[in-house]
Amino acid sequence: MFAPFRLSVVTPILQLARRVAAACSLMVLASASSLAELPYELISSYPHQPALFTQGLELYQGKLYESSGLYGYSKIVSRRFPPEPTDSITGTALPPNIFAEGISQYRGKLYMLTWKAERGLIIDPQHFKLLGTFAYQGEGWGLCASVVKGRKDHFVMSNGSNELQWLAADSMKLINTLPVTDNGKAVDQLNELECLDDYVIANRWHTNELLIIDGRTGKVVGKLDLSDLVEAANKTSPLATEAVLNGIAYDASDNSWLVTGKLWPTIFRIRFTLPTLPALAAH
Repeated sequence: MFAPFRLSVVTPILQLARRVAAACSLMVLASASSLAELPYELISSYPHQPALFTQGLELYQGKLYESSGLYGYSKIVSRRFPPEPTDSITGTALPPNIFAEGISQYRGKLYMLTWKAERGLIIDPQHFKLLGTFAYQGEGWGLCASVVKGRKDHFVMSNGSNELQWLAADSMKLINTLPVTDNGKAVDQLNELECLDDYVIANRWHTNELLIIDGRTGKVVGKLDLSDLVEAANKTSPLATEAVLNGIAYDASDNSWLVTGKLWPTIFRIRFTLPTLPALAAH
């Protein structure tokens, strides 16, 4: 089913990415909005294959895994991270009828959504072998595994609407839906996701925003305006219309985040402080 391949990491891209990082300010302050935007620190940047139509990003056991979309071109790839100039990217091409979407690692396996096939794939991250599939209704956009002590494991899934879906980790069956709101207004176009404790961090399609969502209530509790990173990526070469911000991976080793975009030449490492979640009323 899968066709393996290998890509080289191009040294000039690495050098250019370092120049971009050096040119950017170390501290970027977001502009004011109805909800206070969070400051973030730009730590470093790395090369990213600009041919990848990034849909999902996941850091696992020293490797960065990435799903790349489009019919006839979808693939899932990995590389050592942080990369070296001589490193290569390995991966697997997916069947032409599959449009790869978000990915998440859970218990040593990669779970990947597809856009309209209503079928997810379970993949061995070491050899990219298909281990199984799971079904869901509607479109698949973003996916993250939520593992919180004292609570059953589950996946959080987005489908482009303003609702997040909760899937039981042991069965991938839908157990709950949660509308996402910002000051009482629905927030749709939720795309790539990353879960951390009770937070769900989300890209919003066709925006430069990174949304911090309270996974217990669905309320947006913070935003990051990453327009400066979009501008930095655009300086390398003009970005296509659909080369939007998309891709979030948490690095627990230093409490930082990797972010990139579709067809971008650069991956950025940033750090920010998550807002404190309000206490929930006792029932």
